[in-house]
Amino acid sequence: MAPYASSNRQAFSGDVDRLSERQRDCLRLAARGLTSAEIGRRMGLSPRTIDEHLMLACRTLGVRTRVQAVARLALEARAAPETRSFLP
Repeated sequence: MAPYASSNRQAFSGDVDRLSERQRDCLRLAARGLTSAEIGRRMGLSPRTIDEHLMLACRTLGVRTRVQAVARLALEARAAPETRSFLP
Protein backbone atom coordinates (compact mmCIF):
# COMPACT_ATOMS: atom_id res chain seq x y z
CA MET A 1 0.00 0.00 0.00
CA ALA A 2 2.85 2.42 0.71
CA PRO A 3 4.11 2.46 -2.91
CA TYR A 4 0.63 3.39 -4.15
CA ALA A 5 0.27 6.17 -1.59
CA SER A 6 3.69 7.53 -2.48
CA SER A 7 3.09 7.57 -6.24
CA ASN A 8 -0.41 8.95 -5.75
CA ARG A 9 0.94 11.78 -3.60
CA GLN A 10 3.52 12.65 -6.24
CA ALA A 11 0.88 12.74 -8.98
CA PHE A 12 -1.17 15.33 -7.08
CA SER A 13 1.61 17.34 -5.44
CA GLY A 14 1.26 20.38 -7.71
CA ASP A 15 -2.52 20.70 -7.48
CA VAL A 16 -2.59 22.19 -3.98
CA ASP A 17 -0.07 24.82 -5.05
CA ARG A 18 -2.56 26.03 -7.67
CA LEU A 19 -5.21 26.90 -5.04
CA SER A 20 -5.75 30.56 -4.26
CA GLU A 21 -5.17 31.71 -0.70
CA ARG A 22 -8.90 32.30 -0.29
CA GLN A 23 -9.63 28.73 -1.44
CA ARG A 24 -7.09 27.42 1.07
CA ASP A 25 -8.67 29.50 3.83
CA CYS A 26 -12.12 28.14 2.99
CA LEU A 27 -10.80 24.58 3.00
CA ARG A 28 -9.03 25.07 6.33
CA LEU A 29 -12.23 26.35 7.92
CA ALA A 30 -14.25 23.56 6.31
CA ALA A 31 -11.75 21.13 7.83
CA ARG A 32 -12.82 22.44 11.25
CA GLY A 33 -16.39 21.43 10.43
CA LEU A 34 -17.75 24.90 9.66
CA THR A 35 -20.65 25.27 7.24
CA SER A 36 -20.51 27.64 4.29
CA ALA A 37 -22.62 30.14 6.26
CA GLU A 38 -20.24 29.99 9.23
CA ILE A 39 -17.19 30.34 6.99
CA GLY A 40 -18.86 33.26 5.24
CA ARG A 41 -19.52 35.06 8.52
CA ARG A 42 -15.88 34.68 9.55
CA MET A 43 -14.57 35.86 6.20
CA GLY A 44 -17.18 38.56 5.55
CA LEU A 45 -18.52 36.79 2.45
CA SER A 46 -21.83 35.24 1.45
CA PRO A 47 -22.35 31.48 1.81
CA ARG A 48 -22.77 31.31 -1.97
CA THR A 49 -19.36 32.91 -2.50
CA ILE A 50 -17.85 30.37 -0.09
CA ASP A 51 -19.51 27.56 -2.05
CA GLU A 52 -17.97 28.97 -5.23
CA HIS A 53 -14.50 29.04 -3.68
CA LEU A 54 -14.92 25.47 -2.45
CA MET A 55 -16.29 24.30 -5.81
CA LEU A 56 -13.32 25.83 -7.65
CA ALA A 57 -10.95 24.24 -5.12
CA CYS A 58 -12.56 20.87 -5.79
CA ARG A 59 -12.19 21.35 -9.53
CA THR A 60 -8.54 22.38 -9.14
CA LEU A 61 -7.81 19.36 -6.95
CA GLY A 62 -9.74 16.97 -9.19
CA VAL A 63 -12.15 15.82 -6.49
CA ARG A 64 -15.94 15.81 -6.19
CA THR A 65 -16.68 16.90 -2.62
CA ARG A 66 -15.44 19.39 -0.07
CA VAL A 67 -14.54 16.50 2.23
CA GLN A 68 -12.25 15.07 -0.44
CA ALA A 69 -10.72 18.51 -1.02
CA VAL A 70 -10.07 18.96 2.71
CA ALA A 71 -8.45 15.51 2.79
CA ARG A 72 -6.19 16.43 -0.14
CA LEU A 73 -5.12 19.66 1.56
CA ALA A 74 -4.39 17.72 4.76
CA LEU A 75 -2.42 15.12 2.82
CA GLU A 76 -0.23 17.80 1.28
CA ALA A 77 0.34 19.49 4.64
CA ARG A 78 1.33 16.16 6.11
CA ALA A 79 3.63 15.36 3.18
CA ALA A 80 5.47 18.69 3.46
CA PRO A 81 8.96 18.34 4.85
CA GLU A 82 9.03 19.06 8.52
CA THR A 83 11.97 21.09 9.72
CA ARG A 84 13.29 19.90 13.01
CA SER A 85 16.02 21.45 15.00
CA PHE A 86 17.34 20.27 18.29
CA LEU A 87 19.28 23.45 18.86
CA PRO A 88 18.04 25.77 21.61
